[in-house]
Parts: sequence; C-alpha cells; structure tokens
Amino acid sequence: MGYELTAEQLEWQAVAREFASRKLTPAKHWLEGEDFWKNAEMLSEHGFLGITLPEEYGGMNLDLFSAMLIIEELCKVCPTSGRMVYHTGPGIANFINHLGTPEQKSKYLPKIAAGKYYVALGMSEPDAGSAATDLKTTAVESGDYYKLNGSKIFVSEGHLADAFVVYARFGNSGKPSDIGAILVERGTPGFSVGVAEENMSGEYQTALYFDEALVPKENVLVTKNAFKALMGVYNGVRLGYAAQTLGIAQAAFDRTCQYVKERRQFGKEICEFQGVQWMIADMYLQLEAARTLLYKAAAEVLDSAIDKTSVSIAKVYVAEAAKKITDDCLQLHGGYGFSREYPLEWYYRCVRAASIAGGTVQVHKTMLAAAVLQRKFDQRK
Repeated sequence: MGYELTAEQLEWQAVAREFASRKLTPAKHWLEGEDFWKNAEMLSEHGFLGITLPEEYGGMNLDLFSAMLIIEELCKVCPTSGRMVYHTGPGIANFINHLGTPEQKSKYLPKIAAGKYYVALGMSEPDAGSAATDLKTTAVESGDYYKLNGSKIFVSEGHLADAFVVYARFGNSGKPSDIGAILVERGTPGFSVGVAEENMSGEYQTALYFDEALVPKENVLVTKNAFKALMGVYNGVRLGYAAQTLGIAQAAFDRTCQYVKERRQFGKEICEFQGVQWMIADMYLQLEAARTLLYKAAAEVLDSAIDKTSVSIAKVYVAEAAKKITDDCLQLHGGYGFSREYPLEWYYRCVRAASIAGGTVQVHKTMLAAAVLQRKFDQRK
C-alpha cells in the first residue's frame, strides 16, 4: 500500500513547521523541571497536545499519519516538544484512549490534553526487555483493589509523571494471555518511584517499585487475554518514536548541509569535495527511504490496528538510518561536531536509543524473517 498526503495533512505539516520555527527554541538537551511544564502549557495553548484524542476530551481527533507529520516537524527544532506531542496523543495517552473506560477517559484525557498531567509507561523489567511476555509484575484481586507486586525499569520521564500505564500479570498461567494493564497513580500506597537516572542522551529514567501496592479496580485498563490489544496500541507508540527519531536526524542533516557550504578548508567550501558530496547524497537517500517506510506504516492504520510487519520495517530502518546519518553529520563537522557547544553530538546520543527502545532491531529483524519465511521462531528453544 502506498500513501499520499491529503490537503489537510499538508496543512498540519505546514502549521507545525511554522510554529516550530516561530515559537520553539532550538535545543541541545531535553527540557526538565519548570521548563518542561512551561513548554507543555505552550504546546497545549496552541492545540498540539492530545492531537489524536477525541475533541470531547480536548483533543483534535487527528489520524496517526497527521500526528507523525507534526511530531517530525517539531523534533527538527525541539525534540522535547515532539516527544510531548507523541506522549499525549498517539503514544502513552493512546492506551487510555483506546482501552480505557468512559470514566477513565473523562478523568485523565482532558488533563493530559491541557498539559497539566503526564502519563508514563511501565513495561520493561530487569528480566523482561524485548521479551516483554517474560514480565513478572503481578496484579492479584483483593476486594475493591488489585495488589501489585514487582518492579519496572527504564521508565522514561518517570520522575515527571503523574500516573503510569503498568503492564502486569492478572493470572498465574505464565502465558502471555495473563498480561493486562492498569493505571497506577503517583502516591498509591505501596508504590514508589525510584531515583531519576540520566542515560546517554541526557534523558532521565526511573524504576518503579510495587510492594503490595493497592490500586482501585476502576483503574484497570485490560486484564487477561489482552496482550495482542496492548501491543496493537504499542505499535502506534513505536511509530511515534520513529517519527521523533526521524525529525532529529533531519535536523542534523539540515544543519550539516548549511555547514558544508560555509566551512572552508584547502581554500574552498568543503561541499566542493566529492567525498563530502557522496556523504550528503547517501544521507539524503537514507532520509527519503526512512520517511517513505514510516509514512507507509502510518498509512496502513485500519480500525486502530497497525500491521506489525510494516511497523517493524519502519522501526528498524529509521533507527539504523538515523544512527548512520547523525554519525556522518558529526563527522562532517569535525571537532565542532564532537564539541558540546554544538548539538550534533546530542543528536547522535538521542537517536542511538531507537535501536533499543520499542524492541531491539535484532528482535524486529527476527520477526521480519518469521513473516518472510512464514515460520515461527521460538527464542526459548
């Protein structure tokens, strides 16, 4: 299946591009603390938070494809802004939007769209990363509550979040069919958020700890036999992350194209050297291919279900292309690229996570091989 941008999508892309150039400050780091919440308020005032949420909850009811376009444009200037749009729309908020009860939607989504409330995802565990079905956190029914026990790791922006979508086991068969999700609010008895730890990109992540944590039953999103539905929503999260990564890679490329036309060595601009020209051409080809694969996957949304093969193709190619592009951009900037006075080294550190987050590229390649060969590969044998 191909894709073609509609007039409305082109308009949203142009609006996001104009807003980013006029209102956003080019960033060299993730926004934190007060700056984070001020940025959220500004994005909400201009209608960029909750863009895929229904209008009745303060959203714009945009399709996933339009959201990808907006996220990419904002990330070219300020990756934090693009991430906020992704988190509050097709990302983590989408778990509530697609799986939540009317009461849950009314309670959480308007606050999310207003930039007053932030929800993070608790999925990975010490022994369950790409092998998500190995998770051990349990949710056991106890009167009007569920008792949660276990832990989560690598929770992005967990130190800022007000609530968490937590994957847990609601049964004891040990099978994926036990896995569901529940909303856990900060301050819940028996629940604690670990110390924020800085990763390679400068982003802060936390661990989550559940020790007989008492979570009201009304906070349950889905219980048993829901893993397929959860991963269907998570595929949208993967595409949003890929759009963020693509936007950052494009920003590195745009800056590099300008730099090679200005930087002089051996008496001429370095873009006059054929070796530099070929690097620029290769990066351009990779960006165009990555964008085509991402847009194709976003266009194949049908009844909120995304073809997982298209998602894996886009996820793998965008992640690997962005890593190569930002590395080459840094190289062409020479010592300036290696300096923290310029954003090139940060761009590289940001996109490096894309080969790991959302399932490693190796796991996705195994999934693709299984689809091509029409054979299921069991990693446990």
